[in-house]
Amino acid sequence: IRNHHGHLIPLNSSIPANSKHPYVLEVAKIFQHCPKPRTIPMTVINKTMKTRLQTIERRIQRLEDLLPQVKLRRNEKLTQQEIECLNQKLRFLHQRMQANSHTWKGVLIRAPLW
Repeated sequence: IRNHHGHLIPLNSSIPANSKHPYVLEVAKIFQHCPKPRTIPMTVINKTMKTRLQTIERRIQRLEDLLPQVKLRRNEKLTQQEIECLNQKLRFLHQRMQANSHTWKGVLIRAPLW
């Protein structure tokens, strides 16, 4: 026997009469487990979906607001002339390092294992 909340009521002789909220009688085999169906209420699902949608909308709005600034920042980073100047300096340094390359002509000797 279950009450209107779905809680089990022990069987004894002192069960009060209840006309407002009738009892539910479940018939089951001995030691049969009757799990209560567990479902997530739709209000919780709706609330989480709304919050996710709002966060996504906020992120999209923020990206749309920052898009012109991103283009300006990218243009300000390096111009084509600066890149060419850096490439020339890098080539010059590479040539200097190749011209003055020092190699070690020694030999590593292992210690004898006596």
